[in-house]
Amino acid sequence: MVDKSTKIIVGAVATSLMAWGAHSAMGFGAGFVDRLEGRAGSALSESGIAGVEMTMDRDPKLTRTVTLSGDENQKDAAMAAVRAVPGVGLVKWAGDEAADGDGSDGSAATETPATAEAVASCQGDINALMEGKTINFKSGSAYLAADSNAIIDELAKALAPCAGTKVEVQGHTDLTGNPASNQALSQERADRVMKALAAKSVPADRLTAKGYGPSQPLENAMTGAANAKNRRTVFVVSAAGAKAEGE
Repeated sequence: MVDKSTKIIVGAVATSLMAWGAHSAMGFGAGFVDRLEGRAGSALSESGIAGVEMTMDRDPKLTRTVTLSGDENQKDAAMAAVRAVPGVGLVKWAGDEAADGDGSDGSAATETPATAEAVASCQGDINALMEGKTINFKSGSAYLAADSNAIIDELAKALAPCAGTKVEVQGHTDLTGNPASNQALSQERADRVMKALAAKSVPADRLTAKGYGPSQPLENAMTGAANAKNRRTVFVVSAAGAKAEGE
């Protein structure tokens, strides 16, 4: 039988420990964006780039999106310097949005895939946020328990600034019970978490859900400890356009 609770074990990205070791969920917010803006500004100065102005998007919500403007001759160098800053997501040049597709010609706006550093930073945010926390489901079902709503809220806020990324919500079960039933339940639970995040304004086109049932156990055993580890929901962050781990 599948236990009533599913332990969130977030897929770790090794580089996040180096690029984001000092960052925690408590550091997320306006102060974090201010610090990121300072690092991006320093990157411009250290690269000898003058005549370029930079802003971090804050309205209507905090993001890791950087908008540059100024000397067009410095455009490529400035964008490259800022993209190299760990934690930065989308980098754009003021006035270029229409050229990238703003919908004025009937085409959908496009989003630049996040850099490896930005993906690692986003994954690190989720790792820090979910440390020691659990999303619960009602026994034998995919219905989220009421006490999990606050965690979903926090996850949505952590994912909001991760421009240019996608997130696969992966459902896993333990090795006990009927494999086919576990497979179906893992998909239902992954779907439910994905829909809950979308309801909290995480763009639906950045989210996918996949149930793996008992096919990828962390421990190939059916002890109580092994079952607790194997029952999990995993969040895998990747750059938009890239395949998530397990696809």
